[in-house]
Amino acid sequence: MAIDPFFTSARKRKRSNNKKTPATAAQKQKKVNKKEDSDVEGDSGEEDQFNANLSQSDVDVSSEEEEIEETAAEKRVRLAKAYLGSIEKSLEDDGIGFDAADLDKDLIAERLKKDDDESEGRLHMRIADRVRRNIEKIKSNICRGHQLPVTAVALAENGTIFYSASKEGSIIKWDAKTFKKLHTFPGGRKGVKNFDGHTDHILCLAISNDGKYLASGGKDKCINIWSVTEDKHIAKFTQHRDAVSGLAFRKTSNQLYSASHDRTIKLWNIDEKAYIETLFGHQDQITGIDTLVRERCLSVGGRDKTARWWKIVEESQLVYRGGISSKNPETGAIQYVEGSLDCLAQIDESMFVTGGDSGLISLWDIQRKKPVFSLPTAHGLNTVASESEGDINTPYWITALASLKFSDLFVSGSWDGYIRLYKLAQDNRSFKEIGKLPVNGVVNDIQIKQLFPSKRTLIVVAVGQELKLGRWIRLKNGVKNCTKIFELEMTSTGAVSATVVDGNGDDKGESQFRII
Repeated sequence: MAIDPFFTSARKRKRSNNKKTPATAAQKQKKVNKKEDSDVEGDSGEEDQFNANLSQSDVDVSSEEEEIEETAAEKRVRLAKAYLGSIEKSLEDDGIGFDAADLDKDLIAERLKKDDDESEGRLHMRIADRVRRNIEKIKSNICRGHQLPVTAVALAENGTIFYSASKEGSIIKWDAKTFKKLHTFPGGRKGVKNFDGHTDHILCLAISNDGKYLASGGKDKCINIWSVTEDKHIAKFTQHRDAVSGLAFRKTSNQLYSASHDRTIKLWNIDEKAYIETLFGHQDQITGIDTLVRERCLSVGGRDKTARWWKIVEESQLVYRGGISSKNPETGAIQYVEGSLDCLAQIDESMFVTGGDSGLISLWDIQRKKPVFSLPTAHGLNTVASESEGDINTPYWITALASLKFSDLFVSGSWDGYIRLYKLAQDNRSFKEIGKLPVNGVVNDIQIKQLFPSKRTLIVVAVGQELKLGRWIRLKNGVKNCTKIFELEMTSTGAVSATVVDGNGDDKGESQFRII
C-alpha cells in the first residue's frame, strides 16, 4: 500500500534527556591532526584556544549523536495525537467538556467519521425524517437592529454567534444563545473614500470555518474582512468592478471565493490578505456562489441561466443549462419559463439545488447536464388583480436556498409567508416538501447548520420589506426588517409550533401547525 508522502517525510528530533556521550578517541585525534596540519607554527595561546574549541566540538558531536531520525510510523502517531488533542479542545470550546463520560458516547469517534465523510464529499446524514416525525416545537427568536431590509446573514460553525447585514451598510454581531447585540460595524455615507466598512447596500456575508474572519461584500464593489474575535476591520479588497453578490469560504482553509455582477469569480487567501486569481465564463451577473471542502466552487449566472462548477486546480469548468419550462399537469401546456437562476445551495460534492424567477427548484447531479428532478411553483402562485385582464397568477420566485451540508435536508425562501423544508429521497433522485415555517416578509438569505457535538440545528433567516437587489416588491402590512432564528428540536410527536420572542425576550404568542 502506498504511503502518503506527508507521513513519510522524516525530520530530526532531539531526545529530551541531557546525557552527553564523550567523543571517541579517533574523532579527537582526527581533529587534532587537522589542527596540526593547518597551524604547525601556533603558539601556546593558540593551543589553549584549540583545546577550548576541541571541548566545544565534543559537546557538538554528543548532540549530533543524540539526534535521531523520526520514522513514518512515529510521525503518524505524533500527528494523530495532535489531531485528537485539537478535537478535545474543540469539544471543550463548545461548552460540552471532555471527560470519561464523553468517551462512552464516542464523541471523538463520531467527529473522526464526520471529518472523513466530509473530506470524501459524501452525503452521510439522513435526518430529514427525524425532523418530519419528531419535532414538536420549533423555537423562533427575532432580532431587530437594522432600520432598512436585512439582506444577508452568516452563522459561525460553532453556533455561538451570527451576523446580519442590511441595506444601510451596517453589520451587527449577535449572540446565538441570548440573542443580544454584541457589536455593530456601522455603514458610511455613499461615496465616502477611505472608509473602513461599506458605503452602500451589503449583499452577502461569510464566516471562515475556523471562526477567525468575517467577509462582507456589497454594491460599493468592495470586500471587507473583519476580525471575529477582536471586532475590527482587517482588510479591504477593491478589485471587483461591480457589486459583490456572493461570498463563500472553503471548509478546510481560509480560501475565499467572491462572485460579482461584473461576471467574474475571484479567489483570495485571507490569511495572507492576498489575491490569487480570477475565473471567467458567465455571460451575465453572477447571483450566487457556494463551496465545500474540495478546491472547487459552484455559481449561478442570473439571466445566462447556467450553473457552473469550477475546478480550480484543473483550470476548467462544467456548465449546467437551466431555462426549464413548467407545464400544466392537466393539459401539458407550458405555463412558466425559467428566465433567471438566482440562488443555489451545494448539498455535497456531487449534488446541488438551484432556484429562480419561475418558482422552480431543481436538483442537479454534477455528472448530468440536466436536472435530475424539478419542483415547479415551489412557493405557490401570487395573484394580482387587474382591471383589464382579471386575476393574474405569477409564481413566487425563489429568493434564497440553503442546505444542511452533507445531509438530506434543505430549505428555501420567498415572500409567500413561509420558509419551506425539503427531504431528499433515499436514491438522491428527487425531493419533496416536508414542512414550512412562518416568516412574514421577503426572505433575502438563509443559513442552516447543525452544531457539533451539541446537535443543535439552527436556521437563521434575513427578513426584509423588500428584495435585496431592488424595490420591485414592497411589503408593509406588519412586516418588520429583522433576523429570525429557528432552532429545530427533536421530540416524540409530529406537530410543530413556533414560539416567537421579540428582541426584549417578551413572548408574542404561539402558533401551531402540522408538518405535511
